[in-house]
Amino acid sequence: MSRILTSQPCAKGRPDDAREVLGRRLRFLREATGLSPTDAGRHIGGSGSKISRIEWGRIKVKEEDVYQLLALYGVTDRHERKALLELARRLDTRQWWDAYSDLLDGWFCSYLVLESIAQHIRTYEVRFIPGLLQTPAYAEAVIRLHHTNPDEVRRRVEVRRQRQRALLSNETPHLWAVIEKVALGEAALPHGIAGPDVMRDQITFLQRVAQCRNVNIQILQPGASGRVGVDTSFSLLRNKGLPDVAYLEHIGSAFFLDNPTVSEPYEVAINRLAVAAGSSEKTPATLTEALAHISGAAGTG
Repeated sequence: MSRILTSQPCAKGRPDDAREVLGRRLRFLREATGLSPTDAGRHIGGSGSKISRIEWGRIKVKEEDVYQLLALYGVTDRHERKALLELARRLDTRQWWDAYSDLLDGWFCSYLVLESIAQHIRTYEVRFIPGLLQTPAYAEAVIRLHHTNPDEVRRRVEVRRQRQRALLSNETPHLWAVIEKVALGEAALPHGIAGPDVMRDQITFLQRVAQCRNVNIQILQPGASGRVGVDTSFSLLRNKGLPDVAYLEHIGSAFFLDNPTVSEPYEVAINRLAVAAGSSEKTPATLTEALAHISGAAGTG
């Protein structure tokens, strides 16, 4: 149905990958009706080449054009219509992250677009606390591993706080995070980057957000079998109206996998990890234990 999305170098702040997600879905719907690009272009007062550029994510597409195309393609499912129109709207209108477009790579802006319309976010973190759940001090320590300019670090921390604010101020999306227990220890950050005070505050924050209705946190204990075959962090973004997107971030790039045959193994993997981690009801006790360990280590240091 759709190919694997592999992020390519592009202009700062330009969400080309997210445009491709929208364009590929529109192409699938058009081809399912047997209509040509010329037919579709004529319907919105354009050309076949314009439809091709939209479907390849080369140009912006207005929400009104998407509305007209969905009508032409006979799309009546309300979830799919809502998701595609919302995605088009986010791509065509200014969003809060545009204020950071000089700072953020296009692939990360694409992630922010897709994250903003997700109803469910499932994430597995190998080494760190997930970005959506980081305190400002912890986020700064992590960001400083790759960035040193003080103003840039400050603004990147602001981006994480904005994302977190959007998560915690609404009932959607629902965040389900599986975190390695090693990420809760002082050793989770390189020596000298952040001390026990930062980790204490971070774990205390996790204790608080774990009580939110739309946040589910599971801690994977050392030696758990569920991680077999899983050696990298990843996220799964789900919206009822779109295929799931698996997101894998690397230094300087990212992969967006929206082909079900390619993204499904990641769903299987996170389900396996969740089973291995056990019930989230165990999380408060694990966080309390981690907090006591850090306080005890700091007291004897």
